[in-house]
Amino acid sequence: MNEQREEWLRERKRGLGGTDVACIVCASAEPSQKVGCFEKSEFALWADKTGMQVESDTQDDQVALRGNMMEKYVCEMYLHKIGLGAELVDSGLIWHPNNKRIFGTPDRLVKINGTTFGMDAKTRRFRKGWGADGSKDIPLDVEVQMRVYMEIVDAPYWDIATFFGLDDLRIYRIERDKELGKSIIDLANNWWEKHVVANEPPPPDGSDKAKKILGLMHQRPDPDVFVEASKADKEIRDELLEIKKKQAELKKQKGLLENTLRSRIGDAVGIAGVATWKQNRASQVFDKASFHRDNPDLYDKYVQEKPGARVLRLLGVSK
Repeated sequence: MNEQREEWLRERKRGLGGTDVACIVCASAEPSQKVGCFEKSEFALWADKTGMQVESDTQDDQVALRGNMMEKYVCEMYLHKIGLGAELVDSGLIWHPNNKRIFGTPDRLVKINGTTFGMDAKTRRFRKGWGADGSKDIPLDVEVQMRVYMEIVDAPYWDIATFFGLDDLRIYRIERDKELGKSIIDLANNWWEKHVVANEPPPPDGSDKAKKILGLMHQRPDPDVFVEASKADKEIRDELLEIKKKQAELKKQKGLLENTLRSRIGDAVGIAGVATWKQNRASQVFDKASFHRDNPDLYDKYVQEKPGARVLRLLGVSK
């Protein structure tokens, strides 16, 4: 990681960016309002802003990399589509002029006919949550992000150039609503006061990242201390047991259905329009046991101890 990006990441921890605020708003939104949104963890956002070092998600990194690589191309296509006379300007990281907790990293500022507004370049595989070209129908997280940017830049509107697949470029424009923008900024300020200044974590979600964060927060439990069980604790345990039972039943049903198809396919390669049953590519594996037997000193030199992780096991369960 280069020094410029490290500095950029450090700067981001000082406040809330547009995507951070979108995460906060979406956390309390109804499922029907979150169609097409990227699922982001409010709990992970709190951990990041309070300085907790959590291993980044490989899939998230790949999505960010793909977006960065495509950004310039989408901007060029946007410029071609809106016509001559427009100038795109790199903005970098911009802090809100009256609020030093809110910042934005717009992809570009647009200058045309004496007016300055902004545009963001998006790439998506799926169109769910996105309307027709020229409409205002965009996912909630994108709308919130752009409304934060409009408040920071004092822009009258914002364009979102979104590229679907290989050849479907759509441009969406949302106009500034100062009252709505202020309420979003106020919500972000309240979240920062409650969860960062007061260091009160939001409720954890069901993501693997939240599981890692909880493990980092509570690494050294007292082996002799048990929390007194509440009625809610027992209800959660019972619900988990029911889920595990259903998972086992579904796994068995899935195996039966898959094997039924394998039996039907037999020596063919598949069933037309239904399924294929093909051989995976051969792979190479390291024979650790043989290497240890033939090179014990060298093996011991490179063996590293991996600390054990805390494992959740349900108690009070009849066998």
